[in-house]
Amino acid sequence: MDCLYAKCIPSVTDCVMAEMEKSGQKYRVALRIAKDPRFERLPCTHKGTYAVDCLVQRVTQHKC
Repeated sequence: MDCLYAKCIPSVTDCVMAEMEKSGQKYRVALRIAKDPRFERLPCTHKGTYAVDCLVQRVTQHKC
């Protein structure tokens, strides 16, 4: 039960932000939330990759 009190820092990658910006009005609320300074911004080093591919790559690199 103590894990529910643990500090959590939400993160968002640059490519996810770019994809939300390209989607326009459909994701405007999500984009506004993701721009909150409490979210950690993770830089991307790739070019031309979809956000989902980037996230899958990050998860597979950092799995336990």
